[in-house]
Amino acid sequence: MYPQIICHVMGSVDGRLLTDRWTEPFNGKSKGELMGIYAAIGCQLNTDAWMFGKNTLCEGYFPKKFHTTVFTPSAKPEPFVAHRSSDRLFVVADPGANILFESSTVRGDSIVTILPETAPETYLKRLRDRNISYLFAGQDGKDLRTAMQTLAETFGVKSLSLQGGGIIDGAFLQAGLIDELSLVVYPGVDGSAGSTSIFHYIGKGNPSQGQSLELLSAQTMEDGIVWLRYKFHR
Repeated sequence: MYPQIICHVMGSVDGRLLTDRWTEPFNGKSKGELMGIYAAIGCQLNTDAWMFGKNTLCEGYFPKKFHTTVFTPSAKPEPFVAHRSSDRLFVVADPGANILFESSTVRGDSIVTILPETAPETYLKRLRDRNISYLFAGQDGKDLRTAMQTLAETFGVKSLSLQGGGIIDGAFLQAGLIDELSLVVYPGVDGSAGSTSIFHYIGKGNPSQGQSLELLSAQTMEDGIVWLRYKFHR
């Protein structure tokens, strides 16, 4: 059993994610004002949990890394369910097991971090002491199917909004876990070769192999933004 996963992302018309590269809005508004529309749409999705990739989280919230000289893993790695201070959960994938969390919440939502089974016990203890939940995604922390199954069965998550960046979006695409794409198109361009795209898979092969999209709705929003919703078929 897996949660329903909605990939909710805002990209330029050429499918790029780095907002500092986008052209400015035509009407004199700031990019931040238009990003606010994206955030408001995300609230409408009404999911049980939402998720960032590690890079996105650390850049915006927790830039420091955990350091230890004792790397002994837990003898029996099992999920830890901390006390929840919110109905909604925030999820992050941390295959390096080294995010130095300064808080047990992101935007008021209790954190669940996805770790490798080799995570040091010293790091796990720090998470427990700070009331931060965790679960495991195989030896390398990248088994997203196992992670999503645990998230559903142990944490009761029925729906999750995956909000990037491009690397985690690409990993979920490759795993065949995305049920719906909520694509908010920003009315501007990037145009740079090699700039991070909406799905930025790091690996070999075609991550979208065997998947197709069905358009569910298309809605023109204010300030030239377009909201597209697609269903994934596998």
